[in-house]
Amino acid sequence: MKIQVIYSSLSGQTKKVAQAIFDAVAADDKTLHDLKDGEPALDGDVLLLGYRVDKGGPNAEMKAFLPKIQGKAVGIFCTLGYYADSSHAQKSLDAGIALVKEQNILLGSYVCNGALSESIIDRFRKAGTSGPHSASPENELRWEILQSHPTQAELNLAAERFRERAYLYQKYRENGLAFSSIV
Repeated sequence: MKIQVIYSSLSGQTKKVAQAIFDAVAADDKTLHDLKDGEPALDGDVLLLGYRVDKGGPNAEMKAFLPKIQGKAVGIFCTLGYYADSSHAQKSLDAGIALVKEQNILLGSYVCNGALSESIIDRFRKAGTSGPHSASPENELRWEILQSHPTQAELNLAAERFRERAYLYQKYRENGLAFSSIV
């Protein structure tokens, strides 16, 4: 079974999650690919797809890429500079899932806190003190706390989730069982 981990990252946080997942999945044939290097051939049995959240969903590169995936077993993960257990995080993950769920089998999903890039924080600061991304004291504290994310615990959880799901999918196939989408 071939596993492809494909991601899009700006500040390197999604790349960290992708690397942790790649290191954890057990496959004789696996690849790690950054979309900034172009779109890879979609020749894997399992595609684990990660993006940074931008405007409540996948960033532009991943948003254009996801609808091209058909007939695969897919896992979706994302990072965002907000709380991973928030409704915003779930909606941002669901936006990516919606782009692949009709044409693929969904193995699962994962959303992770991530540090915002300094360029994005600078842009928010220049925008002033109004709006959800303003340079408010509350957002400044959140940005400070999230600078240490993803943590090793978060990386381990992402790695465990997709290592187990890829293994489960492989065992289903070996035993002639149909795998139903989890998400």
